Amino acid sequence: MFWTRLLAAAGLAAALLCQVSRAEHPLLQQAKAEQDPGKAIALYWQYAAEARGDSGYHDALGSFANLLAKEHRPADMVRLGDHLLQYKPPSPNPLNTLAYALAQADTALDKALEFARHAAGAQRQMLKLPPPEDRSAKAWQERQASMLAYVLDTQGYVLLKQGEAKAAREIFLQVDSLTADEPDYEVFKHLALAEWQLKNPQAALDWAVQADYYLGDREDEEVHSVLQESYTLLRGDLSGLEQYLKSRHEEIAQAERTRLVEKRLNEPAKDFELKSLDGRTVKLSDYRGRIVLVDFWATWCGPCKRELPLLQAEYSRWKERGIELLAITTDKDTSKVAPFIAEHQYTFPVLFNQGTSRDYDVSGIPTLYVVDREGRLQYRHLGYRPDVVELINLQIEALNRQQ
Repeated sequence: MFWTRLLAAAGLAAALLCQVSRAEHPLLQQAKAEQDPGKAIALYWQYAAEARGDSGYHDALGSFANLLAKEHRPADMVRLGDHLLQYKPPSPNPLNTLAYALAQADTALDKALEFARHAAGAQRQMLKLPPPEDRSAKAWQERQASMLAYVLDTQGYVLLKQGEAKAAREIFLQVDSLTADEPDYEVFKHLALAEWQLKNPQAALDWAVQADYYLGDREDEEVHSVLQESYTLLRGDLSGLEQYLKSRHEEIAQAERTRLVEKRLNEPAKDFELKSLDGRTVKLSDYRGRIVLVDFWATWCGPCKRELPLLQAEYSRWKERGIELLAITTDKDTSKVAPFIAEHQYTFPVLFNQGTSRDYDVSGIPTLYVVDREGRLQYRHLGYRPDVVELINLQIEALNRQQ
């Protein structure tokens, strides 16, 4: 679901570098601990009314919006959205969550559009704010621009639900340009749906093919429906669809691999000197003359938990080739790191972050950099993708060819 993806992205951005220890309001603690959704919602409403001065107030309302969306409570979603609009500017993330959930439910669409537009306006204001002390300006701007793409996509989705496909398409095309470096199947799906509504079957098919490619092993009935209907309208029946998709997927994969190998950062990698889990002091410059993979991760990060086993599976082969992997944990509670590493039997070096994530403009995790033999950043991988090892190896081969 898109709204859970959005909350995850927002959570990564907030939690990555700004995990601040603070005592939670008692009502918030009760709401989070309550197992009965109805009782939890009542506690959140009580918190919303009584705890407006709480330092974690807007983050808590984001969790509340998440719960309401999960439990399909449209009346409460409208009520919470109206409550959020009392603040100037309102918090964009919970408004966006509510707008998308209402659109998915095909209810209160006028309210959903109001919430989406206010979320987009608030997110644009976020772009103008200076970064927190523990984030670089580059990372802050990158994350806020990414979040703007998400909220604009929601606005387009609401318009699509209202039958305003032309207006929706214009917004989706803007989102596509904002997410060019991080292709998102949801954006391609929405463009396919918009073109289908506009009776452009070839364009709908083209976007649906891209959505299907980036969908991977997940299922999405809307994507498959547009694929089949547009293909049938253009070709007469479904014969040949499987081979057509295979061929188009191969084209997209090749173009993607070429793009990710040719697009280089070619920036100096800032040296660091960090303590390792086994008590050593590790400097990046000690590995000069070798290719180094620098991965930023955390024990609480779901995408990291999917990526780390893939890196571990390839680690011994990398070591044999003289390639090192340095995994820098961004956990604030470092006591969780050793048990986590032991449980999963990871053997690569684990280092403790000491402001390095800021130096490396990390805006979300996992973030993995490929550092060449001269100590220059050449490639960056932001977020999880199942073919990350394949892509890293292609990039390593490209660097080897330059020796």
